[in-house]
Amino acid sequence: MGTIISIGTAVPKYGAKQSTILEFMKAAYNDDTASRKLNILFHNSGIKTRYSILSDFGNYPSENSFFKQNIKVPDVTQRTALFKENASSLAISALKNALQKLNTNMGDLNITHLITVTCTGVYAPGLGAELIEQLDLPDDTFHTAINYMGCNAAFPALNLADMITKTNENAKVLIVCVELCTLHFQPVNNSDNLLANTIFGDGSAAVVVVSDRAARRNQQSGLSLNGFYSLLLNKGKNLMGWNITPNNFEMVLDGGIPDFIGNEVNEVIMKASKKLNTDPLSIDKWAIHPGGKKILDAIKKQTQLSDYDVQYSYKVLSDYGNMSSPTILFVLNEIMKAENTNGETIFSIGFGPGLSIETALLTYVTNRVEKSYVGENADSTKKISAGKKTAEILSYANLHP
Repeated sequence: MGTIISIGTAVPKYGAKQSTILEFMKAAYNDDTASRKLNILFHNSGIKTRYSILSDFGNYPSENSFFKQNIKVPDVTQRTALFKENASSLAISALKNALQKLNTNMGDLNITHLITVTCTGVYAPGLGAELIEQLDLPDDTFHTAINYMGCNAAFPALNLADMITKTNENAKVLIVCVELCTLHFQPVNNSDNLLANTIFGDGSAAVVVVSDRAARRNQQSGLSLNGFYSLLLNKGKNLMGWNITPNNFEMVLDGGIPDFIGNEVNEVIMKASKKLNTDPLSIDKWAIHPGGKKILDAIKKQTQLSDYDVQYSYKVLSDYGNMSSPTILFVLNEIMKAENTNGETIFSIGFGPGLSIETALLTYVTNRVEKSYVGENADSTKKISAGKKTAEILSYANLHP
């Protein structure tokens, strides 16, 4: 199986507080009814900061660089051109962050496979070919793209990386997720656009995956990929999606998504647990895609997870908003930075158009000799505490209504 040995993250330089973005939105809409709706959505978003490749959202309207007042809304051609101009540099920033954590450089890493992920821009030859050139990777580097799978697209990318490392012990797979969601802003007064304008931001994540044997051989700790489970809930297919219009990539984001996911999540966890041969009560940490505060709240309520268990998801939502595909990797990155014990299990779940649900079971592995856990009492206390919390979270009765 594969092991994630490093996750790097990056956001654009233009960050703005949610309160500042709200003022931009209200000015852009210039509509009292929309402003009242935005006030409610923003103040209940659970988000403090979001980032964009554009300076617009943190400036007064007169200083806007792209969404200028009294000028026709940019069309999809202009937005796609900006994606092409900015996506690779943000992706490389995330990769540099991943390399720093490995204390290595691109030349010594010897990447053999490249998987790019996005749903906010498209062009050919594409981001993969561009990164191969800019990173000076060999011309015969295998590269492929996962496009338009939405917020949970990192899961099939990790699944593919896992398959590659199972067939090639010496493979080194680089996954790059990059989304420039804010490019597709438009001041349309409907629930889908109002909600999308409340929660989405820009970001990128880079993941390095190697075989578990290679990780052990090189004493590289990380997250072992134990298995994946996918589920397509067709009854929710109209709740979430993308439509390409002459103006932009228009988000379909129904307000009923949190309740729908909340009603389905326990059954999904049980099906995934059976497929992955695990017990929900044995899970140590949870990595839930923070699609929005209401989604996290609904999952927490239905599964009886505690604030402790969803802390990483709420933190990423607060600090960055929903960045689509990189977001779950930001959550896993927070877990990798936390205090972890060898053998701890992580259950991850994400949601995307379809309505599709992706899950993954991971295990934290400590392959570095010098990082073997010291302190039996501390370890016992930690495991007992984690077990007690999880037992209180997912009761058998709750998962078997």
